[in-house]
Amino acid sequence: MARHDIQSALIIRSSVDMELDIKLRMASALGDIPDPYDMLFVGRHYAEPTEPQVQEMMTFLRQTNSSDPSAQMQRVWAKREFASRKTRVYLSSFPSGISAYAIGRQMARRLHHRLRVRMTFDKHDLDFILADVAMVGLSIAYSMSPSPIAAYTTRHVSDNQLLTHSALHVMSLRQDDPAMLSPYKDWASMWT
Repeated sequence: MARHDIQSALIIRSSVDMELDIKLRMASALGDIPDPYDMLFVGRHYAEPTEPQVQEMMTFLRQTNSSDPSAQMQRVWAKREFASRKTRVYLSSFPSGISAYAIGRQMARRLHHRLRVRMTFDKHDLDFILADVAMVGLSIAYSMSPSPIAAYTTRHVSDNQLLTHSALHVMSLRQDDPAMLSPYKDWASMWT
């Protein structure tokens, strides 16, 4: 980025799926994000404590975790409502399972040395280092909620984050409907 004078970039890992309306969601998020910021986590598949409405939803899931058909129907509707809520940005506390992030040139410069050292000598992966930098306050990092990009592999379908309108599913490149999955990997046991 620094060598080619690129101001900011969206970095997406391989094997992802995304919302059909990702352009609108990104525009909405970027319009709401305060300056200055260093990173915007666009895709991740674990919930964060600071994410809006997550604590309320987790409480609801624990309270309605039964085989009662009425409770199951409440959970289905709550899941759909949660996933289709308006895109918001929030100050990220500890992003995990990162599949996409936007980063500015200044942050890229600061990370350049840190990444090389942490990945080579400390043997940490990129997800851990980015989350660590956000958690310890070395960057001003925000996350999008709900995440419009999700990791996708055909081998681990149950690990995929919920998307309300999957681009791959619409194009018939994905057989399962991600709208039937749990929104986050750590919620999978609560959705059943």
